[in-house]
Amino acid sequence: MSDTLPKYWQSLAERAGDPGVLEQARNEFAEELPVGTAFAPPDASSRRDFFKMMGLSATAALVACNRAPVQKVIPYVARPDEVTPGLALWYASTCGGCSAQCGLLLKTRDGRPIKVEGNDEHPVSRGGVCAVGQASVLSLYDASRARFPALSCKRTTWAALDAGVTEGLRKASEEGRAIRVVLPWVMGPTAEAAVRRFLTAYPTARTVRYEPLGELAAIGDAYRVTHGARVVPDYRFDQAKVIVSFGADFLGTWVSPVAFTRQYVEGRDAAGKREMARHFQVEPVMTLTGAAADRRFPVAPSDLAPALGALVRKLAVKAGRTVPALALLPPPTLAESSIEEMADALWAQRGHALVVCGGDDVASQVLASTANALLGNEGTTVSLADGLALDVDALSYGELLAEVSAGAVGAVLFLGVNPAYTDPRGAELEALLKGVPLTVATNDRLDETATLARYHAPDSTALESWGDAEPRRGVLSLRQPAVAPLHETRSVVESLLTWAGAARSHYDFLRSRWEAEVFPKAGAAGQDFGAFWDDAVRRGVVTLSSATVEAPAFREDGLAKALAGVAHPSVEWELVLYPTVAVRDGAPANNAWLQEVADPITKATWGNQALIAPARAKALGLEDGAVVRVAVGGRSVSLPVLVQAGVHPSVIAVAVGYGRTKAGAVADGIGANGYPLAALVEGRVRRAVPGVAVEATGEKQPLALTQTYHRLEGRPHVREAELAAFLANPRAGNEVEGGHGGGNDKHPLSIWSGHEYKGHRWALAVDLSACTGCSACVVSCQAENNIPSVGRDEVLRGREMHWMRVDRYYQGDEANPQVVHQPLMCQHCENAPCETVCPVLATVHSTEGLNQQVYNRCVGTRYCANNCPTKVRRFNWFDYKHDDPLERMVLNPDVVVRSRGVMEKCSMCVQRVQEAKATAKREGRPLKDGDAQTACQQSCPAKAIHFGDLNDPASTVAKLSKDGRAFRLLEELNIGSSITYLTKIRNTGSGSGT
Repeated sequence: MSDTLPKYWQSLAERAGDPGVLEQARNEFAEELPVGTAFAPPDASSRRDFFKMMGLSATAALVACNRAPVQKVIPYVARPDEVTPGLALWYASTCGGCSAQCGLLLKTRDGRPIKVEGNDEHPVSRGGVCAVGQASVLSLYDASRARFPALSCKRTTWAALDAGVTEGLRKASEEGRAIRVVLPWVMGPTAEAAVRRFLTAYPTARTVRYEPLGELAAIGDAYRVTHGARVVPDYRFDQAKVIVSFGADFLGTWVSPVAFTRQYVEGRDAAGKREMARHFQVEPVMTLTGAAADRRFPVAPSDLAPALGALVRKLAVKAGRTVPALALLPPPTLAESSIEEMADALWAQRGHALVVCGGDDVASQVLASTANALLGNEGTTVSLADGLALDVDALSYGELLAEVSAGAVGAVLFLGVNPAYTDPRGAELEALLKGVPLTVATNDRLDETATLARYHAPDSTALESWGDAEPRRGVLSLRQPAVAPLHETRSVVESLLTWAGAARSHYDFLRSRWEAEVFPKAGAAGQDFGAFWDDAVRRGVVTLSSATVEAPAFREDGLAKALAGVAHPSVEWELVLYPTVAVRDGAPANNAWLQEVADPITKATWGNQALIAPARAKALGLEDGAVVRVAVGGRSVSLPVLVQAGVHPSVIAVAVGYGRTKAGAVADGIGANGYPLAALVEGRVRRAVPGVAVEATGEKQPLALTQTYHRLEGRPHVREAELAAFLANPRAGNEVEGGHGGGNDKHPLSIWSGHEYKGHRWALAVDLSACTGCSACVVSCQAENNIPSVGRDEVLRGREMHWMRVDRYYQGDEANPQVVHQPLMCQHCENAPCETVCPVLATVHSTEGLNQQVYNRCVGTRYCANNCPTKVRRFNWFDYKHDDPLERMVLNPDVVVRSRGVMEKCSMCVQRVQEAKATAKREGRPLKDGDAQTACQQSCPAKAIHFGDLNDPASTVAKLSKDGRAFRLLEELNIGSSITYLTKIRNTGSGSGT
């Protein structure tokens, strides 16, 4: 039977040969939604019916004569000196999207930020930006953000709020009642200094560190056991020759995925280094990192710690060590041969190996720390000296609730955290806060927690405020605002200083702290602080030469206590609550770009699902869209099923971050909130929950999936090879009949006369070995090119507007398949099928090799989309309005906002090409390779995408197009794609020594 299955498949239905899948693929321009979906179109008239009644020729004439909407421009009365209309200003800054705090460059036009890019000078993130960072510019203009301070959810003034908060704090302090500040684990050195100033002003005040996903806290507590220091190490994946990950999605959501992605790709650069790190992944649910692994082992969540313990036991034997505490662990269900394989690979590369562990289980993190100590990895792949030191005096969130319940707390301040939504004790918090005299929230909107607080002091976003970060010890990253606060908001640092009786602007506090603490360590001899500060602001980052401290040594005395509670329950179902690469913990959920970008693994948009293994779904008679109720401890959620390859049979997985109720118009009511299902174990929240009940409700709910209507049709769109084969033959995996490495020679038989390019000839190259599928490129393209979000109903019709997508292909067993990701955009074909069929010549070839779309010629026949073999053109069905003046500010003025009825597609960011050419001309020099970068290329954390001039033999893209791994799509059709793909290389260990 295996011979009849396609080598690559995109969905389980396609793998099984479901005829409905093929029918769906043929119905490219579907009008009807899946049964049971209510929909009201933005426009009451049917364009297709209009075509039928009037005839195509009459319609074409009417549309062609229709003028575009009139827009008025308002000139400057007095132009600022630093602003040149039409030219961008760039500001170096730091991302506030998550605790990784990557370096950014913020692009502004006429005083408004319109695009986020990565800062190449930042030594940690090194120019990469994730999807959340890219989308932060849209969150800046979110109409649901708070626009003023509030008292009991009603508008007040900052003076009145400060007076009320200060009086409440004074009263609580005089009465000896506790003041508690609930804040994230990572805020930045200057913000932490403001917190310390506040704690000094109020002796009864203490911090409560809160993190919805619990991973940083678990790592810090584990190293407190094994090394006596509450620290998150600096992991160096580029130094590792063997990587073993137990549930850590370090390429997707774990700790610092942008930095780890760049390191990971460099360590696996087989073409450049002639060697490749080997990657093992042990996990219950297919993650972005698991999809990239050479060897992946699906296990139940309860088997992660026992399997990791068995691995540590084997490493201890190889090291000649005895670790008695390991005897407390139950035996694993993972095959001993698999554990032995990982242990042998790690031991062969001891000192340059790496074991990491995800999740919020301290015992598992303790085992990972022990494994790295036994392997001698500390100082190379794991550095405590360069790690992130966590607050050692902070209380836990459970301790806070106990204090509030006892009536001992007089004031609670929530600084940018939302436990009313992200904690299973949210309802308990709401009841308890009614008994606290003073409650304050600084969240950016009146969210689930802020609405419970008496005072709301809204914080400015990271794009509107000053600040700093220390993502790695000694690497200090500055954050500067790209725009003045759009609303009546205020930095949380200024609020803390005001309430502490030391009112000062955030900028002044930041600058004075840098002058006192940073300048003496980083300033050059003879340099004054003003010059140092200006250079630091310009570059966005400073590295301290004297930052390294002595790392604490490993100790075994706390292992027995840490491992004593590990159990292996025998249950039917285990729930896994996991974050997605787009919505993460739910904080950025009210962002349409993030809601609509497809999950890299499930390809789902606009909501979460209950992921179930194919074998389990067959046994229960469940199909995609069947609604199930997941219940535990009297709490339940109902979600549609998504049958997902690579899920362990005992697991049901639910993404968190959905089911918001007070996030805003975009996120409210999308999906279901999985946080209430989390377990409480000895006061700690655990996202792996054994013993849940799963019950089918008999209802159906259609899933807004992408990539379910594009078919491989048996063609080799992706190619791959084993490392040993590649080292022996650079064209390994690329010997496809009719294909050829290098792929830019014309087919000998052609009806085309061909193009001659006397100047530039633009092209792209995409390395499939480097691409992780993170989808940062998709969001970056959307931001750059003013691509609208269409909403769930239109995605259900297959009408998403993204100009590029990242296709995900499976190979092998549905229980544990291998995965390949392939970014797909307009191929800018030499022999473009779309150009020959357009009746109005709206799609044409440029003198520089680009396939161009002329919008004011296009009449919407869609012939070009029908004739496109790679299905990368998008028809704009509706006139997507930008009525909100605030949200309209995100639009890029270099790219026209399209009206309904035209075809859209990737332009290879021609506006960026023209800008680079103009800059080179002004500077009196020729255009250099790298001057022009597409949006997808610039944002890619893995640097998997390359853009350049094929006529420049020294350009990277020209060199890659002649590489032995190079191939083009559908070469047998002789379309002459300008996009070169490079074969994916795997290191499964078959015949290789690494």
